Amino acid sequence: MASSSLPFRGISRTCPALYMHSDATQSDSYLRFVTWVQANLKRIIIGAVTVLAAIAVIAFISFEQGQKEIRASHALANVAVPLSPTAPMRPGTADAYLKVAKDHAGTKAGARALLQVGAAYFVEGNYADAQKTFEQFLKEYPASEWTTQAHFGIASSLDAQGKTADAVLKFEEMRRRFANDATSDEVKLALARLFETQGKPADAHKIYSELVQVNPYGGMGSEAGVRKEELEKKFPELKATAPMTSLQQTPIPPVGATSQPAPTNRVITITNMIRTATNAAAQAATNVQRVITNAPLLLQPNTNAAKP
Repeated sequence: MASSSLPFRGISRTCPALYMHSDATQSDSYLRFVTWVQANLKRIIIGAVTVLAAIAVIAFISFEQGQKEIRASHALANVAVPLSPTAPMRPGTADAYLKVAKDHAGTKAGARALLQVGAAYFVEGNYADAQKTFEQFLKEYPASEWTTQAHFGIASSLDAQGKTADAVLKFEEMRRRFANDATSDEVKLALARLFETQGKPADAHKIYSELVQVNPYGGMGSEAGVRKEELEKKFPELKATAPMTSLQQTPIPPVGATSQPAPTNRVITITNMIRTATNAAAQAATNVQRVITNAPLLLQPNTNAAKP
């Protein structure tokens, strides 16, 4: 029994020393920390104040930016537009949008307003001014979600001015750069029509066939199908080289399908996105929502002024 108790007696003798050493180490660390704080108290206070000031500035800037967006969106929504997207614009619409674009430059609503200026010029038949405005948009808002629509506006303006070669180059550029964009089918359809104008029926026929193959019952596909058939009547040799489309493979269309072509292929829909203010403080102060109308705007040339 005596021999078996020796290890325990040894541990009981050494443990107090270990505890004392640990307490002394912690005490020394604490004293060093207190000494360092006292020596650097002024710098610590200055650093803390600087951090708090930076946070306050960032919060203020974010709040002000949110307020700017709200004011810009209200100004854009207050521009009088026809209830129907296909109705003619009121006189002075372009000037009203231009004022919003200038007064609220740098905001999303300001960017949207500038795009609307170009669209208004285009609808009015001022194609040169429309082209300049779309080019200005790309310079001022290169990262905007509406850049592809501005590119389309430039190409359409060139086409409407009779600058067919330049329009083809622009549409070709869009076809390469924005192959997966929502405007891709419109780009292809416009490009094929221009190929017809240039006397390149084979190139036009190839694009029409592609559109019909991908979406035979959609608006773009149905118009492409009509134009494709017209080309094949004029140039029967094209029909012999044309690939079999899904429309040919499935002669009975589904219920509700239509083969009527879209009204025009020179239309671009500039879609607005509904945005609401999510800042609780801003909503409590103004009790309003930041809204940009989601009604589509049809960018369509004046058929009387457009070239045949």
